[in-house]
Amino acid sequence: MNTIKKLIVIGALIAVFALGALVDFLISLTYDIEFISIRRQGDSVYTDDGSLLEEDIGVADGETYVEFVVRVTQGGAPRKNHTLYIKTNRNVVGRVVTDEDGYARFDYRCYRAGTTAKAEPVTVTVRDENNSLFIFVPAERSYDLEMYKPSQSDGDGMTTDDIFYDI
Repeated sequence: MNTIKKLIVIGALIAVFALGALVDFLISLTYDIEFISIRRQGDSVYTDDGSLLEEDIGVADGETYVEFVVRVTQGGAPRKNHTLYIKTNRNVVGRVVTDEDGYARFDYRCYRAGTTAKAEPVTVTVRDENNSLFIFVPAERSYDLEMYKPSQSDGDGMTTDDIFYDI
């Protein structure tokens, strides 16, 4: 009899957590994270054939920055003071907070491609850390940043920035 009571309590706790996760999942579906602008910073870049590289393409040189502007809305209304966690498939970029209009801006420093490696795209993922009530189920959106590898490279492509990123 005592074992049955324990199982009922454990089952009830699991049901409460599952219900909380379901509620937070449904709430996360009401949020929208949009990538408004993706712009490479700095001077214009030309490809090997002499054409101008589009501004929404990163340069795998370890020095170029790409500015992202995202917007968080819920049912079309901007969400202010929401903390956004930004990461890539290569590293963590950090956290930013949305302004009164739901906008947030952050910079991504492009990685440096090795001398033999080709430039792989970078997946930038933005998660809203403020949209859950019970269990952490964030609204999330990803963007694949196309990368261009410049033909001129020196060394083996490794820098200390590949190990130690800005804090």
